[in-house]
Amino acid sequence: MKDDVRLTAERYIQGVESALTGLVKESSQKINSGMVDFIIDSANRYLQDANYYLRCGREVVALASASYAEGLLDALRILGLVNFTWRRGFEEA
Repeated sequence: MKDDVRLTAERYIQGVESALTGLVKESSQKINSGMVDFIIDSANRYLQDANYYLRCGREVVALASASYAEGLLDALRILGLVNFTWRRGFEEA
């Protein structure tokens, strides 16, 4: 299991490194609500994926999917396009 986690982490890290290396900043443009809705929908789909993978016993992929969703929501919040508060201090089950 530890090797699977390591390989998955390496794969995701390499993907992010590649994206950052090839990243090209676009000229600033106004973001319309349709784009925001699309990103929120994408976050919802990543959340659905996370729940699916967790049910299937693929915890690492579930965590990665949830992290993708969290990153999209954080980006929208940082850009001032949405407002919400993260729930912190998870309760014991």
